[in-house]
Amino acid sequence: MRWKRAWVMLVCMLLVMYSLSGCTLTEQQNAPEQIFKRAVAGIAGKEMLTFKGQAGVITKNGLLMNKQFAYHGKVSNHDELTMHWGSVAAFNKQSGYAALEQGVSGDRVTKERFLRMDGKWIAVTPGRIAMNGVGMLNRFNPIQEMEELNALNKTIRMEAGAARGTWVVRIEPESSSAKRWLKDRLMKEMDAINPQLLQAHMKQNGKNQEVQQKLNRIWAQSREDMSSQLEHSEVQAVYHLTIDRQTGLPLKLSSECKIAHQKANGEGHEEALITRVAFEGYK
Repeated sequence: MRWKRAWVMLVCMLLVMYSLSGCTLTEQQNAPEQIFKRAVAGIAGKEMLTFKGQAGVITKNGLLMNKQFAYHGKVSNHDELTMHWGSVAAFNKQSGYAALEQGVSGDRVTKERFLRMDGKWIAVTPGRIAMNGVGMLNRFNPIQEMEELNALNKTIRMEAGAARGTWVVRIEPESSSAKRWLKDRLMKEMDAINPQLLQAHMKQNGKNQEVQQKLNRIWAQSREDMSSQLEHSEVQAVYHLTIDRQTGLPLKLSSECKIAHQKANGEGHEEALITRVAFEGYK
């Protein structure tokens, strides 16, 4: 009888240990960091999806500045991305994304194409030739944004009050990482602007060396000024990602990136870029 009681006790202990280890594994899988990583991997692996976003800049007193625009994107064949961007009003005059897909984008909506090469989205010409630079819209590509965010030093935690069937994770890069990340993205955008300016000038005015040199000087000074301003700024970014619990895929991404610095006259200046993106059409 003793051996039977000992056997029963051993089985009970094993069952308890198995139950505890199962709970621990579930908790690890549902940790905010793991949920975020799975969402990033999930969206990167999709063959098709669409997203619609808006961006705007607000000042420290909460006033919305006249710097708002909307952007739509469609991923096809896994590695091809087409983005349209323009004023919110210009998009409101379109009959939805279907019209943009058909090329009915109007004068106030611009289109840019990207190909994913070595894990990065690179702007390409209509002939699929890589351009000199990442493209003006690359910073607003939410897929690449989440992939880069995944590689930063950051804190991630769950937010309370998520709608049924969803998780909401809060991602906050540490200040120094956010600053380096923002500077790198803005510098790449500036590098993309210069060849585009020169191409536009040559189309209208031909090869005027004097004007080309003047444009280069203006561009170089603007780039230097922006770099210096960012070096002496404080950057704070916060992201909120809403994730479908069933699929593990992102549904919405919102962000607020605050930049604070002192002007030449010593006056403090603060503004924030606000973005809101919704995802759909996963295949």
